Amino acid sequence: MLQYNTMRYGTDELSFKKSSLLTPKTPFNTAGQNHVDGFEISGAEPAGSQRKILFKVDGALYKFSDGNPVTVGGSADFDNVIANGNTPAELAEISGVPSWVDKNIYPIIALYSPSDALALPTIKLGLKVRSSTDVYEKTVETAEFELAGTGDATPRIINIEVTNKTTGHGAINVTARTKVNGEWGDFIAYQSLKETEADAIQFRIRYTVTTINGADSAKVEKIVVRHTQGAAVVSGDSAEIYSVMHDYNHGLQTCTVIVRHKRFIDSGIAAFVNFVKPTSQRIFLPIGTSTGSAQTLTLGVDGVPDVGIDPATIKLFANGLPIANFSYNTETGEATINTIANQEITATYNFGRQKEIWREMSVDVDHQPYDDGSFLTRFTYSLPDEELDGQSVTNIRLKLYRNSGSVENEFLGVATGGTQLFVLKHAAKSETLSVNASFSYDESSQILTCVAPEGTELTASYDWLGEGHTIYSWAAAWSPAL
Repeated sequence: MLQYNTMRYGTDELSFKKSSLLTPKTPFNTAGQNHVDGFEISGAEPAGSQRKILFKVDGALYKFSDGNPVTVGGSADFDNVIANGNTPAELAEISGVPSWVDKNIYPIIALYSPSDALALPTIKLGLKVRSSTDVYEKTVETAEFELAGTGDATPRIINIEVTNKTTGHGAINVTARTKVNGEWGDFIAYQSLKETEADAIQFRIRYTVTTINGADSAKVEKIVVRHTQGAAVVSGDSAEIYSVMHDYNHGLQTCTVIVRHKRFIDSGIAAFVNFVKPTSQRIFLPIGTSTGSAQTLTLGVDGVPDVGIDPATIKLFANGLPIANFSYNTETGEATINTIANQEITATYNFGRQKEIWREMSVDVDHQPYDDGSFLTRFTYSLPDEELDGQSVTNIRLKLYRNSGSVENEFLGVATGGTQLFVLKHAAKSETLSVNASFSYDESSQILTCVAPEGTELTASYDWLGEGHTIYSWAAAWSPAL
């Protein structure tokens, strides 16, 4: 059996400029300091490379001119930073920035190297601050919290939310470390742990105040860690399921999709269908004669490239034998080869591939209950008659989405003095639930059980996120155009 590659990429004929944009997740925090005295900068800048820095403070971009910060227009992208940012040498001359006391300062760094560079630029940037008053610190470490997983799967951290409260010059710094495969890592900024796997997590909190007379205070009110149980790859607020494209060899018009699922309250499903015409095929199309050196040939007839070529289907032949090494330019429709001279080059490929157009389907049956506790949603879509053009290739897309929001002072009722049960309007996150009564909450049923003095008007405040999706089965059917 002959084996060959349908596509090869000749990167030896290309050149790439090397660039990078560094944006920190945590700022330089100058709370509690009295002076910002400039910058400490180190690193290498090889010949031909560049290092430029802008700063984001209070939502605006700044650079230094004549020793003072001045605003810079545009966005915090690479082109803007490399064009308008300060060099390390310029920042090294800064001796003081009094306006940046009690600020969060985000450096944005652009690094550039030419394509033929053998060494890349590096940079280490620090902020020099000092305080002329006493600073009091206290560092505490939390317990080690295990993250529950399913079977042997490792949980994945979705996000970490830290809610704190400070007054005066009080400041809080929270770091965290995780345990993976029985080994604990180092304490790092907790924001950096988003979308990482972990079996357990621990936090380190540093409280800082400049006075202990009550004018300064710092308090962490709560830390919330949201994570998967390791069985699911998708952990965001939406996910999509695609079916395989299939050619039914007959013009189609109507599609119906049926989904059996667990009951939804604050979540939902949307369905979309794609109709396209089938591709055409070239089989052993003559495209030229080899010259014995690198040459470019057009995939098409009479030098006109075919539109919508599927690169995965391209096969080139020299005198009927497969060519293993070639590259294809999707922009120009040309293939580059280098083979023995005076051979007839032919090509086989599919072309005329259309762009996907996703048409949203309408719901005609919504959450019909069944005896086994499952629910059904049915979607339907028909192509308008004026758009029918022999579309026989189709597939569907299911979008699973979870809504979210916050509720302030949802009125529950008036307390009787005894135990009362209420069903919340939304699936509250238990860690955010606040009720003006003694209460307990069952997340699975959304039932709140509470006790309060008779006559109390009971209210609840909470954040909510739609429940996770459970899909039992789905099926799609198409009917032909009449």
